[in-house]
Amino acid sequence: MNVAATVKALNQRAVTEKWFHYCDPTLAFTDHFYDHLLEVWRAKAGERPMPQRSAITPRDLKGILPNIILAERTERNPSRYRVRLVGTGLTDIVGNGTGKMIDEVVPPDLAARWVECCDLVLDGGQPMRFLGRVHLQGREYLDAENLFVPLANGNDEPTFVMGLCRYTQRRTQDEQSWENQIASIPGAIL
Repeated sequence: MNVAATVKALNQRAVTEKWFHYCDPTLAFTDHFYDHLLEVWRAKAGERPMPQRSAITPRDLKGILPNIILAERTERNPSRYRVRLVGTGLTDIVGNGTGKMIDEVVPPDLAARWVECCDLVLDGGQPMRFLGRVHLQGREYLDAENLFVPLANGNDEPTFVMGLCRYTQRRTQDEQSWENQIASIPGAIL
């Protein structure tokens, strides 16, 4: 998979379809909230392309566990994902879909996008930053900045996507501010 080309295609589709979201594989986070998960992910991966899910324990996620979401790809072509964990800090925003398929708990117009992003993380084999506006009913006033990392199953196959999610109140409803954010993205990924 050509990760850069796939990210660019996803970002262009997001602009065309007015998803108000983009993927940033450069991991250009504005604060250190995401550093802990990246450090754990890299340390547990060691020489492997990614760590196995079983290698990361709740103790490893101390301090960020309430903001963790975990999904497992259960089918391919087309992909389907089962929600394995929704941290307590996220349930008020995204609900508690633990044990359910993404397409059962996410509106249909959003489910395809979520699956596409999870596929990108697993098939690309690297952490990805996603920044955007929340499109869940009653939560449209929120912006999201999320880190998603791929995890392997016991056979070292990319199967799980772990996300560290942060939602903040949107500073402005102005569409122009979103366009300014998009304009600041390096041209290679837009």
